[in-house]
Amino acid sequence: MTGVLELLLADARTPSGGYAHSGGLEGLLADGASAASAVPAFIRARLQTVGRVEASFAAAAARCGAVGELLALDLELAARTPAEPLRRASRQLGRGLLRTAAAWFPDDGLLCAYTAGSTLSPRPVAVGAVARAGALSPEAAARASLYDDAATVAAAAVKLLPLDAAVASGWVLSVGEEIDALAAACASARELPSTATPLLDARAITHATNERRLFVS
Repeated sequence: MTGVLELLLADARTPSGGYAHSGGLEGLLADGASAASAVPAFIRARLQTVGRVEASFAAAAARCGAVGELLALDLELAARTPAEPLRRASRQLGRGLLRTAAAWFPDDGLLCAYTAGSTLSPRPVAVGAVARAGALSPEAAARASLYDDAATVAAAAVKLLPLDAAVASGWVLSVGEEIDALAAACASARELPSTATPLLDARAITHATNERRLFVS
C-alpha cells in the first residue's frame, strides 16, 4: 500500500494538474535561454533551492498529528513564497491533490479536517498530509516532492523545446542520487529552510501577465 501511494504521488498521471505547470522553465526560456543544455542546470538549481524548501515542508507535514500544525505550515510556506503567482499555482496543485486524496482516504479525519480548514493548501503541505494519511515516511514525502519538481520541468521541456522525450527522462534519472540525498536531509532537518529565489519570483510575476504562455507557471 505505501509503495503504491508513493508511486501515485510521483506519477504525473495522478489528476492534480501538474501537467499545466513548467516549474518556471517557460519563464526562463522567455527570458532568453533557448538551448536544451540549460535545462539540467535549471533542474539542479531548483532542487537545491525551491525543491529543498518544499520537500522540507512535505516532510514536516507528514509528521503532523493535528490540523493546527498543518495550518501553521501553510502560513510558514506562504511567508517563504513572496510571488503571488507562485502561491496561487501551489494552491491550485495542492487543492487538486487533496480532492484526489479524498477518494483515496475518505475516512482519514486529519486529512478531511485539513482539506476543509485550509484556505492556502500549498502543494508541499498537501503532499505531506496525504503521505501521512497513507503511512508514508517523512523521507518518502520529501522524495515525492523533489521528484515531482524535477519531473515537472523535464516534462515541460519536451513541449517547449525541440527535444527527444528520452533525453528529458534521462535528466530526471541523472539527479536521482541527488534527490535521495536531499530527501534524507530534508526529513532529518531540525529547522525549515528559507531559500530566496528572487529571479524565479520575478519571472513568475512577468509570466503571469504573458497572454501567449503555454503553462500556468
